[in-house]
Amino acid sequence: MNLYNLFRVCLWLMYVCFFRRVYYLNAKRIPGKDPVIFISNHSNGFMDPILIAAMQPRPVYFWARASEFPDNFKGRLLYRLHGLPIHRVQDGKENMYKNEETFNKTRKLLHAGWNTAFIAPEGRCKVQKKLLPFKTGCARLAFKMMEENSWGTDVKIMPSGVNYTYHDKFRSEVYISLGLPLSVFSYRELYENDNEAAVQKLTKDMRVALRNQMIYVEEVDEDLVEKLLVLVRSNLKRGALPLYSSNRSVFEEEQKVANYVNDLGDDAKRNLEVQVNNYLSCLEEQKVADFAVANNNKRNLFWLVIGAPLWLTGNLMGQIPHKVARKLRNKFVPFKEFSASFAFTAALVVWLMWGIVWIVIASFFIGWWALSVPYVMAFLQTYAYHFKDYLNEWISLFQYRKVNNKAELSRLRSEIECLNL
Repeated sequence: MNLYNLFRVCLWLMYVCFFRRVYYLNAKRIPGKDPVIFISNHSNGFMDPILIAAMQPRPVYFWARASEFPDNFKGRLLYRLHGLPIHRVQDGKENMYKNEETFNKTRKLLHAGWNTAFIAPEGRCKVQKKLLPFKTGCARLAFKMMEENSWGTDVKIMPSGVNYTYHDKFRSEVYISLGLPLSVFSYRELYENDNEAAVQKLTKDMRVALRNQMIYVEEVDEDLVEKLLVLVRSNLKRGALPLYSSNRSVFEEEQKVANYVNDLGDDAKRNLEVQVNNYLSCLEEQKVADFAVANNNKRNLFWLVIGAPLWLTGNLMGQIPHKVARKLRNKFVPFKEFSASFAFTAALVVWLMWGIVWIVIASFFIGWWALSVPYVMAFLQTYAYHFKDYLNEWISLFQYRKVNNKAELSRLRSEIECLNL
């Protein structure tokens, strides 16, 4: 197993801890043999490409800005993990010619058949739930590949929306929604008549296809939509399992609400905002959570009592790596768009080191069985995180039982029409 595959497995396991739940939607749409270029919105640093890479078996090579490839251990490691450097104009025009080497290598890898590429057409990372204008590099790369192979193979462009409930919050959720692949071969006639028109048309179609796989929120509506999305998540029945899901229902409900608000006029938005704020104020006044008012999920005290010893053990064993990773992130990451990816990487490294320490300690008592200790610790820590989520939800339901004006809360909630689209 090479270093890339080893990291891919480790990252897949780490997602169980870092995210409360990962939704991987429409995986069957990924072509099995054709060259594939994944395109994605780029709002969360390295988290975006590694989510795509960790969730499917075909090797993924991704473009990253050249400044991330210094001539040291970090740079060499990034190369080994399938990173390919891209020089940007703002970093110095004199280095732009070096990009041709990356373009050539990318095409060579894709021509090999089994490899795939990840490209963020926006060209830069920004924490948001919308898209920046697209660069044309991806379309030009795809058409060049078609020409090199005399249009004998079809390059597929895979729109992949990566949707975070919260970009920088631990224990949030993420929806990776894969759209229908775009066939570059279908643009052949247009390309042969007018190269530039074909590039612009494919780039425009890529943007439309990717937007359709996103919970798209205009910046001016962000505050209102985020409040509504919290309420939408309470509408659907969801248990502690599965940790990985292919169920589209939650994603589609959130997408409907975001699109609904995007299409509203100014007056209608103001009225909706008044309704939402009245309901949230009432929740705050009564000190209850919407999760309880929606009353679509049950949490059992029996499982809390049974699971408490495991939770306590996992919580104690994982406190040190958890706190160290958080302090490293707070100290070294000033930019929100790289907060989650740095925290994720730091947690992985700290946990590996923590596991080695425990292997050494445990080897004096249980010999070779000490090698199993890190896996037990990882399981217990993961369990502790999920147990805490379950406990908080049980507390919300318990507190709601003591509320007198349940009917008023239900009425205010029911008046928010978009929760029942």
